[in-house]
Amino acid sequence: MSVFQVNLNNQYQGYLDIDPKTGIEFEVDYNNPSIQRKMFVSGPNGEYLEFSDGQIFTDCNYWKRYAYPQVPLTQAFITVLSDDGSIWSNNPAENNYPVVYSQTLAAAGTYSIDFTNNGGFASFCQISNTGGGDLSVELNGLPSATIALSGGQTQIFNYGDLSLTALNLSSVAGTTFTVVAGVQVTCNVSVSSIVGS
Repeated sequence: MSVFQVNLNNQYQGYLDIDPKTGIEFEVDYNNPSIQRKMFVSGPNGEYLEFSDGQIFTDCNYWKRYAYPQVPLTQAFITVLSDDGSIWSNNPAENNYPVVYSQTLAAAGTYSIDFTNNGGFASFCQISNTGGGDLSVELNGLPSATIALSGGQTQIFNYGDLSLTALNLSSVAGTTFTVVAGVQVTCNVSVSSIVGS
């Protein structure tokens, strides 16, 4: 997920809240901004959100469409503070963030992957046992949904097969593995997740 900041008060859109006595802007208080420093904007899930100048939030890259250089500086009101590199499309099936995990498991070793840390669930996943020992793969943290991969075997879950939130990998004798996944990025921003709202 990327981190964004609302930037309503900038040199291209004019300086709001000028104190008529001094000709200077009033002091900014992000916990209690004036109504002139707020706006409603349509979010990725079809809801309207109220943003206040200076607020910081974490979400998918839908919000880059309101940031420079995607729009001219004269129209930008979002600043990208950190970019996770994922794409955003209006077609949800295209919003995949690639992740790759390669590990060596010692004897009786385990390794856990939580796809939700990348902002969603894995809609595509390729699990390859690249070592010599057997690999046990628990799907979505369910012991009842465990598959076994012998050395050299690969299991592929294509788009539409199932949604994976997590994998727990273990090996009695030890082995190496590689997991390649496409994480279906979901937008989660809501008024309650915006700092200062």
